[in-house]
Amino acid sequence: METMDDLLKDFSKVKPGEIITGTVVSIPDDKTAYVDIQDFTEGTLHLDHFTRDKNVTSLKDVLKVGQSIKVKVTSVKEETVYLSCLDIIDDKVIEEIRTAFIECKPIQVTVSSEVKGKGYVASYKGLRVFLPKSQATASVALNKTIEVKITAFEEKGEKTNVIVSRREIENEEYKENREKEIEGINVGDVLKGTIAKIEKYGAVVKFNYATGLLLLNQISHKFIDINKELKVGQEVEVKVIKKENGKLELSKKALVDSPFEAYVKSHKVADKVTGKLVNKLPYGLLLELAEDVTGLLHSTEYSHNPNDNYANFVKIGDMIDVAIIKIDEAKERISLSRKALMDNPWDKVEAKVGDVAKVKITEINEKGLKVEAFGVDGYIPASEATKDKADLNSLFAVGDEYDAVVLEIRPKEWRLKLSIKKIQVAKEREEFEKYMTSDESSVTVGDTLSDDLKK
Repeated sequence: METMDDLLKDFSKVKPGEIITGTVVSIPDDKTAYVDIQDFTEGTLHLDHFTRDKNVTSLKDVLKVGQSIKVKVTSVKEETVYLSCLDIIDDKVIEEIRTAFIECKPIQVTVSSEVKGKGYVASYKGLRVFLPKSQATASVALNKTIEVKITAFEEKGEKTNVIVSRREIENEEYKENREKEIEGINVGDVLKGTIAKIEKYGAVVKFNYATGLLLLNQISHKFIDINKELKVGQEVEVKVIKKENGKLELSKKALVDSPFEAYVKSHKVADKVTGKLVNKLPYGLLLELAEDVTGLLHSTEYSHNPNDNYANFVKIGDMIDVAIIKIDEAKERISLSRKALMDNPWDKVEAKVGDVAKVKITEINEKGLKVEAFGVDGYIPASEATKDKADLNSLFAVGDEYDAVVLEIRPKEWRLKLSIKKIQVAKEREEFEKYMTSDESSVTVGDTLSDDLKK
């Protein structure tokens, strides 16, 4: 027997899957609307079949009685024709939205209605999208087509929720204009801007789109009260002193001569100068070169000898001779060097492991011998001083000279390690070989020393 639903399907003019245009005749509550579809009964359209946008909570906010609407018949049950707007959206439109979301590309939508207090409903080729109030701008208006960016795209079964933003588009446009403006600004440029904000550390200066930071210490060469010197809205002329990662650092005092500028006008790189030690820093010494002009003597520039701890030998107030090795006018920094005034004895050393050197003992201690070889300092460990187990002081004296073989040489580290013992052992072997009768066993001192070094 045929069921009532079967009879209704035969009686109804419309069939499931059919897309028709109807007229909204009533909206009795937030969740339901009735649509005249020219059939035996009005079609029923529920909120969850009207839009996938969860921000739309009432059909009364998005539909009006008398409004024409395209719907799809989903089913005919119990004397009711159920309608949906969701399935009308072409799959190509969904794919366009999906692609735009993945590739972060903007889309054009038309604002169709306002959801009070929450935002706007807009349409993209028949697909409803939601524009939250927080993402709307003054450019958003009803019936207006605007460019937006998709911020959320969610597919759950047949439902598709799309959230868009106009604010992100305008922010990107502003960012592009800002980047273009900054791109055209270079270090050294003199610009006019307006004081937009004042803080304890300085002031923010606004140009057309970009902003720059005018630090307190860049306002004047003298100590000032920033709130007395500057006012919000005041036009100021500034100089760009730093540009890095899209950020501008500005200076007002750079437009007048400073003690630093006066100094560098009369000094250049390679000049020998004298500075007074005013501060010891973890990485070097700060020298006062002139009033309000300082330079840094970095610890790596103390001496050619990497082991020289020069900072321990000077005190605050000492005068130190140095050479200027770098002048950074943008950062107002002067780099100094003490070793630039000295010769590096290691530049003349051309020895290698295995070479025999004439060494002169300069110090004897329990760890070994400090010696002078090739014009530089070297050392001989106690284990390499002699093959005899005796006190070094009983065998050696400061000023004695010996032949020693190079065991290790590292010019950059000023490291030279030698051995007297290996010379002694080699000579003993050579003496021993004199008494051997076999011609095949003839070994020179050099051969003996070479074999010993390989061990």
